[in-house]
Amino acid sequence: MSTEEYLKTLAYELRHRKHGEDMVRNTLQEVSSHLAESGESGVAAFGQPREYAASFAAGTTTSGGARVGTLAGLVVIVTLAAYLVLRGTFDISFGISGTLTYFGAVVAVTAALIVTGQQMDRRLPDPR
Repeated sequence: MSTEEYLKTLAYELRHRKHGEDMVRNTLQEVSSHLAESGESGVAAFGQPREYAASFAAGTTTSGGARVGTLAGLVVIVTLAAYLVLRGTFDISFGISGTLTYFGAVVAVTAALIVTGQQMDRRLPDPR
């Protein structure tokens, strides 16, 4: 695993454990400095990113990626509710092809939001 991949994975794991951006940034800077000075790989120096991230006390911050994931869940709920309201209250029928298109679009948007959320949490923080 390259140093950049190690740092991205570690950033994801720290955010997944609800650590704030300042903590993520500081930890990645310390790890990056150590790896540059020692020439070791991240795994050799600190272990697997998941295990190293788990060695810190749990945080309390919700990451941007988690917020996007929550948005994805809300998209599914709202679009399903809209479909049921249109169908049940207003007796609007989309037909088979319309229904498949509607839910296909919902799945596509939801998948895009989930992938975006994961990518947001894997990004390296801006250096300060």
